[in-house]
Amino acid sequence: MADGPLSGVRVLEFSQIVAASYTGVNLSDLGADVVKVEPLTGEAYRDSGAVVPGEGKRFQSLNRGKRSVAIDLHDARGQALVHRIVPGFDVVTINYRPGVAERLRIDDRTLRALHPDLIYCRITGFGPEGPLASHGATDLVAGAYTGLVAGNGKVDEDGAPAMLTPAVADYTTGLAAAMAICAALYHRRAGGRGQLIEGSLLQSALSIQDVYVMREPVTDASHRDPLMAELTQMRAAGASYTEQLELRANYRRVGSGIPRLYYSGYLAQDGALVLGCLTRPTRAAARRVLGMERDLTDSPEFDSTDPQYQRLVSEWKAEIQATIRTRTVADWVARFEAVGVPVAPAHFPEELADDPQVEAMGIMVDLEHAVTGPQRVVGPVVRMSETPATARAASPALAAHTDEVLREHSLSPDEIATLRADGVIR
Repeated sequence: MADGPLSGVRVLEFSQIVAASYTGVNLSDLGADVVKVEPLTGEAYRDSGAVVPGEGKRFQSLNRGKRSVAIDLHDARGQALVHRIVPGFDVVTINYRPGVAERLRIDDRTLRALHPDLIYCRITGFGPEGPLASHGATDLVAGAYTGLVAGNGKVDEDGAPAMLTPAVADYTTGLAAAMAICAALYHRRAGGRGQLIEGSLLQSALSIQDVYVMREPVTDASHRDPLMAELTQMRAAGASYTEQLELRANYRRVGSGIPRLYYSGYLAQDGALVLGCLTRPTRAAARRVLGMERDLTDSPEFDSTDPQYQRLVSEWKAEIQATIRTRTVADWVARFEAVGVPVAPAHFPEELADDPQVEAMGIMVDLEHAVTGPQRVVGPVVRMSETPATARAASPALAAHTDEVLREHSLSPDEIATLRADGVIR
């Protein structure tokens, strides 16, 4: 197996749940040696949805390719141990709740005083400044605050905001942090110094909603500003969350230009499919397949703000839905693909491990877990021709590498034995 582009880079990870854990997975896939520091009892997320105690599938997916050490960071001797080994690492990643790192003496100032060239990546919910800096945030909290949840437009059985799946802000932040760490390593190798990297769920969630968050006075005057004025009135009058979502959806439909008749989901006999037409030629091809040549949405005189045309669009969409209901998903996919229309079945994620396209791309990787045995995992998010990214190993059993890592950082067998006997390490 060829070395990855980050071969030789050492990462010390203080992570929990998703964001920093996913950062580490990506760095490991690129060849970094990622050492995850866990409490003596293991990260609590090990038991999330676990069938085998301590080895939940979610934990395994977010921690493959890493080594595990278990240190009691509430013990001053455990903190001193981290201080002793941190000069041997290039990067520290952490996503503990604000204030915890300082209490445990593993904050950036403390560790960078011991290792000035350290790259320290801190992930928080709302960032290091501002009125919410001290607040923790899970993906759902960040998604609600930043509009991701409302933008998804879904409600639960009670009409309340529905949770996003997967954890979009968490995973986006993990990717962003990995990108920033690679840039910081490049900068340092080019003669620069170590640095502090700040990632937050707030910033990541806003970044991927660029156009919806963006302010631009000309467009805002016709779309955003009227929406916000009406939304303020609705809230004052006690309108439901579902009614507020519908208001936003109406403004988006009117303001998005050509109606998304052929960039939408539809129900077939045995499931659902989506059409992804964003160009005139693909829309024209979809119309031919569906017998919808009378649809005028691409004609110059079409006005999406005209109520007459809005009624026609509703009628055309109902016709398209009725037509697609007459055949199976596979039949429609074949018909649309034959004329170059972007189309896909609406798969469940549980179907994809053995999908022919996924197989052809080699995306799934077979690993052997020390506790639970064989598994197929989603491999690296990118492919590289000269320095391949690789899912290198299954997730580690708790404390599987404590002795190994500490020996690499010059602790003697007697020191390790004493720390274990004193309950500082596992």
